[in-house]
Amino acid sequence: MAETGAKGREPSIPVKFAIGLILVGAGYLVVVLGSQFADSQFRVALIWVALLYLLHSVGELCLSPVGLSMITKLSMAKVVGLMMGTWFLGISMAQYVGGIITQFASVETVGGAVTNPKVALETYVGVFQTIGSTAVIFGVLLLLVSPLIKRIMHGVQ
Repeated sequence: MAETGAKGREPSIPVKFAIGLILVGAGYLVVVLGSQFADSQFRVALIWVALLYLLHSVGELCLSPVGLSMITKLSMAKVVGLMMGTWFLGISMAQYVGGIITQFASVETVGGAVTNPKVALETYVGVFQTIGSTAVIFGVLLLLVSPLIKRIMHGVQ
């Protein structure tokens, strides 16, 4: 994005957030796609997990640093620290919700070994498809309302 910024075409903060959400959602959906190519033991090739990590990493780079920068730019100087704390509190709440969602993806194991790989794959695919689709939908919605949000930001880049 640095190259687009040098040319005067850098995406706005809301657009960067939307891109980040879409990339994170796409990461989950890539694994769902990869599950269609699972072998007879219901294992998915490692390349799909690598693609998930790539998309999640790039998506995270569109979210976290941009969010921290946005807080610094949009907050009054005397409450920047409080707003940063609020940002990190939001992240901690998201981690808690992630733990709850993880319970939906739990599968039966005995001694750490999955007892039914087919059920495990189906469970993971269902959860990843829901999370991925939701993230992409919210990302597209954010992309659609980003001009309005940009106007509300009063020129903050």
